[in-house]
Amino acid sequence: MASVLRWLRGFHRAAVIAQIRAKAMAKGATVEIDIAPDARFGRHFKVAVEGRTTNRVVIGPGCELQDNVMIYLRGGSLRMGPESSLRWGVVLDLSGDLEMGGRNIISYYNVIHCTDRVRIGEMTSTSEMVTIADSRHFHGDLVPFRQNTESAPIEIGRNVWLSTKCSILMGVTIGDEAVVAAQAVVHRDVPAKAIVGGVPAKIIRQR
Repeated sequence: MASVLRWLRGFHRAAVIAQIRAKAMAKGATVEIDIAPDARFGRHFKVAVEGRTTNRVVIGPGCELQDNVMIYLRGGSLRMGPESSLRWGVVLDLSGDLEMGGRNIISYYNVIHCTDRVRIGEMTSTSEMVTIADSRHFHGDLVPFRQNTESAPIEIGRNVWLSTKCSILMGVTIGDEAVVAAQAVVHRDVPAKAIVGGVPAKIIRQR
């Protein structure tokens, strides 16, 4: 039975790699792929590749990408450290570099927009429906707001907890072992071991 499961896992992994390469080739793009042999993929896993872009996907040992995960490759990179999980319904939009340190859980229906760089430290995890966005649109006089963008990197430390429906905005650094409360909007740096909450987020207390 174990050998059958290993064969099925290997077959599914090969099918995912073939899917990514075929989509890249059809769009005149390139994707460097390094997926650990024991990585697991759920049903309806999808990848879209933007035309004429250069991308990289590295998925470490023990990683799991569950059902209905969607990854948009727009000239960026994904690096999942070992034993990390993207749970059902996660969407990654990558024209920058997204790095997960390892043993991370990105929970159900999270959205990560990575235009520049997003780094997520080891053991940092999220609850449901969290948004992490290192870019934004803004209004201008001459063009529609959706055509105006700016970005700044996000750095999230080790063993951080991001609670349900919170939002982490561009340019923010969150220190190790901090906690972001449910529905908070973080637009300023958060010290290590701080608990923050509110809109905009403020320090509630230190752990």
